[in-house]
Amino acid sequence: MEAKAQVDFFQIVPRGQFSPLQQVSISGLISAAVNIILIIAVLLFVFSLLLGGIKFILSGGRGEKFDEAKRQLINAFLGLVIVFSTWVFLSFASNFFGIDFTRFEIPTL
Repeated sequence: MEAKAQVDFFQIVPRGQFSPLQQVSISGLISAAVNIILIIAVLLFVFSLLLGGIKFILSGGRGEKFDEAKRQLINAFLGLVIVFSTWVFLSFASNFFGIDFTRFEIPTL
């Protein structure tokens, strides 16, 4: 009886294509960094908004905790406005310089 589940590990080759490091460009790195920062900023906004909303509800509309919750909600929205206005500025700069800073492509297999 022969074993049919044997695999020769030296004949296994990876599927798909891997891009060599020479194809990495500065604009691609900047684009990836911008998009990662945008994703992190949106996640921080959602977390801060939820936390501020919980504080707002638990404060009951009284005093110092109410003001702290209101300040956190305002700061969350201001942070989001600043991040996306920076993204708009980078979009205009990329059109002006001809480099696409805001495009991020995930390679597929």
